[in-house]
Amino acid sequence: MKRLACVLIALLLLIGCGQKVISPVAETVEAAHAPAETALPTSMPTAEPATPAPTQTPVPVLPTFAPAKAAQACFPEELLSLEGDPVCFDVRCLLMEGLTKGAFLERFKEIVRHIDALDESLQQLAEEGRTLTSERKERIAAALMELVEDDMLSALLDAYAKCPGEGAELSVSELTAAVKRFLRDMEGTEDRTIPFFALGPAAAREYVSVLARYMGEPIRVDDVFAALEAAAETDAIALSAALQSDPEAARKKHPISFGSLEQDMAFLVNATQTLCPLPDGAALPALYVQEGVGELDLLQLAEHFYPGRTFLQIYAAHAPEEQRARWANAPMGYLMGLAIHNAQTIIPDLEEFGLDYVQYRWYEEMLYQALTGITALQIHYYGYTKADIADYLKSWGAEDFADYLYEKAMADPFDSVVTINGYSHYLEICQAALDAGCDSEERFLRDYMAAGPAPFEALKEYMVSRYQKQG
Repeated sequence: MKRLACVLIALLLLIGCGQKVISPVAETVEAAHAPAETALPTSMPTAEPATPAPTQTPVPVLPTFAPAKAAQACFPEELLSLEGDPVCFDVRCLLMEGLTKGAFLERFKEIVRHIDALDESLQQLAEEGRTLTSERKERIAAALMELVEDDMLSALLDAYAKCPGEGAELSVSELTAAVKRFLRDMEGTEDRTIPFFALGPAAAREYVSVLARYMGEPIRVDDVFAALEAAAETDAIALSAALQSDPEAARKKHPISFGSLEQDMAFLVNATQTLCPLPDGAALPALYVQEGVGELDLLQLAEHFYPGRTFLQIYAAHAPEEQRARWANAPMGYLMGLAIHNAQTIIPDLEEFGLDYVQYRWYEEMLYQALTGITALQIHYYGYTKADIADYLKSWGAEDFADYLYEKAMADPFDSVVTINGYSHYLEICQAALDAGCDSEERFLRDYMAAGPAPFEALKEYMVSRYQKQG
């Protein structure tokens, strides 16, 4: 359904819009105003004055993101962020970091206390009518249940046993009990079936504040909306081009996979070593390879694991000391935008699956995310009804999918907006760097990751300053 829907959207869009061309700015002729040449002197001075060295443009200092405040969240969705994070991330980090037994035990207890605090906040918000949709509940439950499976608990016990030093026994039952309490209380709340703007006069403003925290900087909703529309148009045109190259792409069903999860993950790790090498001593934690992950194809694995989200988490854990604070407080807008780009870099390596088919699958998913983000803004900020959304989608030839996108955007209030907007910022900074003199996208990516997370405007200024021609 989703694939067919996006194909129809792309094909219908192609009828109504063409590739936009930015006309070059005409150069201003200033020859008439140039000063007249002076005659050469009859005798040259005995000594040339010293030529001053060209002034080097100072490289700006990258700011560090402020740590997230412990104030009560605006909405329950913000409590767990994307599918159970940051709790899931905190637990996984325990298996990646070489802690002493005392430090491991304290971090473990902090995670349990964090879950209990989330439970309390969720119940308080539920009393105000701020609850979760059934879809969001399912996603959160699936993520948190992974933390209390036997394999995960065994991995925690094994990691603790290998830690140096002395410490009390690790009681994994505390984690299990906390997660089960949270899930029980979450399921006991009523499902939310109304958009955020309907929660009260200030809800739209609060919704934007959540988006701003996810992006790590202030935002203007109109600018975000325009960025998502531009991304959707680009993806739709690219999707249509892939279909024109391979008209049978929409009918193909073969997976983009080498046959097993182990083969797929080994391919991704090897394919990204020159572009996004793992830090020294880093490895893929076994816990990331969960049952059910094998259902994902290479494009999905690339976004979720290597060289996407998991890679960035490992990279952050091994970041140089001077970058630790920036990586520790990196917002989802930065991380998701970079994860999307990194995943796209593997497409040229998938030639044996048919590049037209691979690109079709990629741009189909990107178009889906962009349209979901657009619909989420329309529902939760602008207050659109289903009828309003259907009317808007007429310009895309996709009004028949208004119900489908409405339900997806209700279940996904933030994720697609943050992901596509973060990716748009990444592309903007990359283009600015190339215009300033960066010789390749590969070099830019390495320099971008070496710089570490920072607000996008500061990152743009910083990256451009690296490549600007001097003198």
